[in-house]
Amino acid sequence: MHSFQIAEAATQAANHAGGTEGAASGGIRVGEHWSTTVAGMGLHVDTVVYSVIVMALTLILFAALGATVNRTPSEKSGYTGTLIEEIVGFCQKIVSDFCGPETAPYLWYIGAIFLFILVAAWLGLLPWKAWEVWFAVPLGHALHAPTPLVYEAPTSDLNTTVALALLSLIIYWIFGIQRNGVGGFLHHHWFARPIALFPLRIMEDFTRPLGLSLRLFANMTAGHVVGLVLLLLVPFVLPTVMLPMEMFVGAVQAFIFAALSAAYIGAATAQDHH
Repeated sequence: MHSFQIAEAATQAANHAGGTEGAASGGIRVGEHWSTTVAGMGLHVDTVVYSVIVMALTLILFAALGATVNRTPSEKSGYTGTLIEEIVGFCQKIVSDFCGPETAPYLWYIGAIFLFILVAAWLGLLPWKAWEVWFAVPLGHALHAPTPLVYEAPTSDLNTTVALALLSLIIYWIFGIQRNGVGGFLHHHWFARPIALFPLRIMEDFTRPLGLSLRLFANMTAGHVVGLVLLLLVPFVLPTVMLPMEMFVGAVQAFIFAALSAAYIGAATAQDHH
């Protein structure tokens, strides 16, 4: 959580302790969402909005970076082309380490999931709370939202992390079937000898998404809570010092999720590598 967000949350906590009304201050509260119902199902509108922002900014950024790759050497600055090559190379390394030397079929998914989680986490470090300082009407009020709309990483919402984890589950099933056929995938993935382990293999397939989703959700949410506690102890100083560490934590969480997803894909398609 960046310093503006933490400062507002800390102020609200102090107001509550002193008996004043904090809800009107426009501060954020960890775990609170703008919820609505669509087709009988609950929906966190703010999480959807933040996810769209992350995807849009990521696409715009890499479209701009990708455009530089096709330029002639005299037209390139030298930095943008190198940056996108380093990012692609890093994602290729993840795929090759866990899925084998043929990275092209899986790079699009592993790269996308890595960048989404990374950009989502790093955007949370920007001073979004300044919106309420620069503009007379806060964004949440302008949109008639029941809660303040101050950006929080969509991965701090369990709904998002569960969706990403289930997507990884479905993806490695699809890749496994594409590689080995339905019969080959089932024989290699679920019905391999000893057959007595079949129930454990089924259980493993459904505990993997649970572990992926809870790990990412817990780490992102814990960062918000720890930041708030530290600000209450030493206002404004520790959040600034913690900024590089928060960037590192975001990168590590993106890497872990992408690496585990690649490992599951590698296990599902491993028969072709023997």
